[in-house]
Parts: sequence; C-alpha cells; structure tokens
Amino acid sequence: MTTVDRRSFLLGTGAALGAALLTSCSSSGSGGPGGPSGGAGQLRWQDHFSALQDFHADWAQQQSQALGVPVSYTYNDVSRSTEALQLAKQSDQLPDVYSNVLGLPLAALVAGGWLHELPLSEEALARLPEGSFTEGITSLDGVIYGLPLFTWQQYAAASWFNVDMVTAADLDPDDPPRTYDQFRDALERVGRNQDGGSPMILALGGVDRMGEQINDYAQAAGFPGFEGLEYRTGEYRFEDDTYVNAIEFWKELNDSGLILPGSGGLTVADARSRWGAGAAAYFPDGPWCAGGVRNVAAGFEEKIGVGPILVPEGGGQVTTYRGAPAAQFFVAATTADAEAAVAIIESMTTPEYQQGLASGMDQPPLDLSVVQDADVVPPYATLAGWFAETVKRMPQAVVANPEIARVDAATTPVSPDLGDIVQGYLGGDITDLRGALVKLSGDYRAVREQALESATAEGAEVSLDDYAFPDWTPGTDYTYAT
Repeated sequence: MTTVDRRSFLLGTGAALGAALLTSCSSSGSGGPGGPSGGAGQLRWQDHFSALQDFHADWAQQQSQALGVPVSYTYNDVSRSTEALQLAKQSDQLPDVYSNVLGLPLAALVAGGWLHELPLSEEALARLPEGSFTEGITSLDGVIYGLPLFTWQQYAAASWFNVDMVTAADLDPDDPPRTYDQFRDALERVGRNQDGGSPMILALGGVDRMGEQINDYAQAAGFPGFEGLEYRTGEYRFEDDTYVNAIEFWKELNDSGLILPGSGGLTVADARSRWGAGAAAYFPDGPWCAGGVRNVAAGFEEKIGVGPILVPEGGGQVTTYRGAPAAQFFVAATTADAEAAVAIIESMTTPEYQQGLASGMDQPPLDLSVVQDADVVPPYATLAGWFAETVKRMPQAVVANPEIARVDAATTPVSPDLGDIVQGYLGGDITDLRGALVKLSGDYRAVREQALESATAEGAEVSLDDYAFPDWTPGTDYTYAT
C-alpha cells in the first residue's frame, strides 16, 4: 500500500480543513449509542506508538476483563496512521480510542466532529500533575477533549547510534558527537572502517518527522522560535540561516554518500527496523527510538547509545523549546460506548499504567522523574536527563488568548510543508532551498491571515499581536503576564 502523508492525503481527497475535514459526515449522530466506531459490544483502540505496542496490546486485554467489554488494539506506523484515520473518518468507522497523529488543532477536531468530550473523574484528574490541561490545547471552554500522557520536555532529533559500529570505527561511545563537524567526522570514520553498513540512515519518506527534526535543529542552533514562528515578533521566518544550515548539513551528508542509499522512500518504522538490523551506525530519532527498536530487533536496545541534539558549533547551553502538554489520546465522537471508551483513557492515569509507560521507553511520561526509577536502558535515562535540563517552556498564542483556538479551527494545512521541502531538496527536486523556505513562510502567513479574518468575522477577539511575545527571554521558561 502506498504511504500517503497527511497533507497529500488531505489535498488528494479534497479534505482540506475548510472543506470535507470540517463537514458533518461524522457529527451527525456522533457520540450516542448505536454509533459506528466500535460496534455493539466491542471497543477499538488504535495508536501509532511503536515502543508501546506490546504494552498496549496487553493493557487492552486487561481492560477487556476489567470493563467486561472486548477491547481490540491495533498499532499503525506513524507514517500510515494519518491515512488510516482519515479513511476511517470518511466511512464513519473511527476507532473508539485513538492517538493524536492528525497534526490538526484541537478546535478544528472538535468542530469537525472527530472528538467526544472526556469527563474524567476527580480521582483520575488527581493522579495527573498540576497544569496537565490547557485551554485551547487539551480543553475548549473548560471541557476536556484530550489526555496528555507525555512530557513536553523532549525533542525528536537525538543522535542514536550502534555502539558496536562506532567502537569498531575507533570512536568513543561515551563521548558522542555534539556538533555538525563532529558528527560528519564520525560518519566518515564509520564509512572508512565498517564493512556492509552505512554511516547513517534517515526516514526521509516520513516527511512530517523530517520537518520535526529540522525544527529541532534550528532551535538548538539558536532560532528564536518554533516551527518557523519567531516568539518575539510573531513572524514566520523559515528562511532563517538556522534552517538553511541544518538542511544544507543533511544535504552535504547525503551527497557525500554518508546516508544509506534509498532513504528517500523509508518510513520511520522502515528506517528504525533497518538501523536495528545493522544497516547503519547512526539514526536521528526521538526518545521513543529505544522502545521502538526493541519491538523490531529484540535485544538490540542493549547495544545502543545516544547523543544530544546536534548544533553547528560547540560551546554554550543548548536549548530547545516546547509548549504546554499536548493531547495524546482521544475518544471518537462516534463511539457506541462513550463510558467504556473514557474508562480506557482513565486507566492510563493509574500508577500501573504510568510505570508501564515509562518502561516502554516511548516518549517519557509527564513526570520525567519517573524515568530514573523505571526499567529502561541507560541511554534512555540519560536522554531524559538532558530533556529536563535543556528543554524550556515556550510562549503560545492560544495560552495567552484562548480565543486563538477559533483561529486554529479555521486554519488550513500548508502544503508543501517543511518536511516535503527537506525531502525534495535532498532528492534534487528542489534546487533553490532558501527560495522554497521564503515561500513556505509566506504560505504560513497567508493561511494565518485568512484564519484570523474568518475568526474575527465570527466575533473572535484576536489579532496578529497575539502571536508576538516581545518579553520572551532565550534559555528560560516563559511565564505569562498576569
């Protein structure tokens, strides 16, 4: 089956956010008994968390017994999950419980009839850290729609490596590369000393992940914002040198033959599987890599090492930024048994689940300190420690002004997006990188302006000023003026 990314699928089906995505195809009859999601007498749970698939399959069986309702669990690779959910939405067959992989704002999902509210019990709420829910991100008008499971202190571009391969190249696994030059040198040494394996592998077919990683590299290099948006000015600047240099760095590695040939067609799961089979020494990935590779190459997690996110030059504190905890799990608006579906979500707040979550070595849990006492390999615990030290809270327009959620609901996806540009530039289809990034910034500005106009026309009190935080200070957690 051909993999279709979120943006291509939306365009190919005519399901742009302002069109079929926000139609009433699933909102008619949503939420009540007899809805089509799980069907009478059963619940369907689907997610994209590779590192947790065995744990979640076991947990689903436990919940089947606890609820007295059969719960079927399905894992879908992140590169395919969006397509699966879009198709399920079109046919009114959304899973009762599913993970947040669509990349769309909460307000848009609620308006489009994707989500059932989550009336969590006081007991469940008390088990979560204070500040877990944020208006516009996990709740709207005080109603909770999504459950945050994972810490906001993380990034998707750690430098994972095969300890045996780097040791064979006379590299010190306890002193991993930290700069672009050091990483390039390590790859070249692996290339000179390794038979049968490539120095590095990339999941270039997973364009959303490629965009995530370049956003992370740009932040670590000093970009004063996230996803192209500068914090102080509220302006989009994908053409900033930090973005250009990061993509050029990957281009140089690719043109030098240091990246596994054929990476342009690899999904994240494909790349991780090949890395676990010894196809390459280095693999940029998020914290979930340790648990994910365990599921495809049993025992290999004991042979992995990890380095922090790369920077162009050494020296100084490396800082990246993330916003308030995002929703990881939803209940479908069309579920036939909302009470049981919500009960599955509530079970994820229990100590037993949280311990299993940490030991699964996917994204670390909301409470990062849990990782240090969990059954994890040392590199995973090391990475969690780096996250706690170096990932700071960023300012967000929707937190400062919850009415921005109405702008988010009117926002359409941008295509091609950053990951598409990365793939196209490394593959040779795009030759003017900075020009493509300038256009991307313009596309984001145009989409935002249109969404602002739509929201203000409907009475929302919002403006471009809501996106600017001139009081932001680099290297610190942002606090909102009271």
